[in-house]
Amino acid sequence: MSMRHKTRHKGPVITMLWNTAIEVRTRVAVGAGARTKLSGTLHQINAGKHVLVLCQPSTAVHWLRDVLAHLPSEDYRVTTLEVPDGEACKTVDWLVRIWEHLQERGFERHDTIVALGGGSVSDLAGFAASTYMRGLNLIVVPTSLLAQVDAAIGGKTAINLPAGKNLAGTFFFPRAVLADQEILATVPRPQLVAGVAEILKYALIEDTVAKHTDYEKGQKPILEVLQKAVEDGFEIDDPAVSGLITSCIKMKLYVVARDPREEGLRRVLNLGHTLGHALEKAGEFNLSHGASVGIGLVHATKLSVQQKRLKKADLEKVKDILFSVGLPIEIPKGVSKEKLVEAMEHDKKREGETIRLVLPQTRLGTVDYDVSMPVSELSKLI
Repeated sequence: MSMRHKTRHKGPVITMLWNTAIEVRTRVAVGAGARTKLSGTLHQINAGKHVLVLCQPSTAVHWLRDVLAHLPSEDYRVTTLEVPDGEACKTVDWLVRIWEHLQERGFERHDTIVALGGGSVSDLAGFAASTYMRGLNLIVVPTSLLAQVDAAIGGKTAINLPAGKNLAGTFFFPRAVLADQEILATVPRPQLVAGVAEILKYALIEDTVAKHTDYEKGQKPILEVLQKAVEDGFEIDDPAVSGLITSCIKMKLYVVARDPREEGLRRVLNLGHTLGHALEKAGEFNLSHGASVGIGLVHATKLSVQQKRLKKADLEKVKDILFSVGLPIEIPKGVSKEKLVEAMEHDKKREGETIRLVLPQTRLGTVDYDVSMPVSELSKLI
């Protein structure tokens, strides 16, 4: 005997579409002394009394005491937590430790996490802030060139998983970014020049960004300014370097404002990162993010040359900039092709049996950000 489900009411399925009232505003201060605006920024965003300053040992030794001096004890209950340097902090264990720290000290939704450090700290702090009580305030004080021009801006947070880098994370925008270029004076030279790779990335996407946003190019292209700054030794007190930092921040702000959740244009920011992230993972994070992205840029440009998108001279320009500041331009010996392919297969940009790539196109400054490469052909990127 068959049983039939009887429906009492029949009618059309109603589909509703509505616009949410969520609006994200990030205050960005760029320049010498920007860190001194921390207390004022907390006041502007009506932050609660609890503040956690998250930092790493390499940053704390130079800047923690200075930053704490700009948080008056009569106004805020400030605690600090040091996490391991580099990618070692971006783990589930450290995320839970931060949650527990917040819970034990009575943090509430209007309270704030201050990320004082490089990209790994802002990734971890942002993930913690976005998930604890469904969202605390986040203020980022980036202490590396790479973080100032890229990682601190744009609202991506993440931790690493065994399968790959940044596989667990959220989109969560900081309430403020204080990019203080005085801080960069204490950054070791290798860490400083690692940021050149990200500046080069912006140089390679500048025309595309200008075409699709209200970003206005300067009198000279970023690529030309970067080439001259590198020829002059790439010193942090060079006004040209300061200008490059500001230009990169502006460019990313325009891109993120147009496409906050990476549904189109924001993909341009992934140039060089598919292979770059794979290199970090396959090399057990012994290669810095900047060095890895630099190699990724070389190989993306090389693939464009092979596909007749660019001239070989363009590839040489990319390699020369990186090589001039001491960044690698070849995949290190000992990193197997198989491990790189395996790492790329777990990339966040994978869609079924293809991965979206960004490749330079026509001339340096313009990219195609909607290239679909079959997973079976990923070895072509190596």
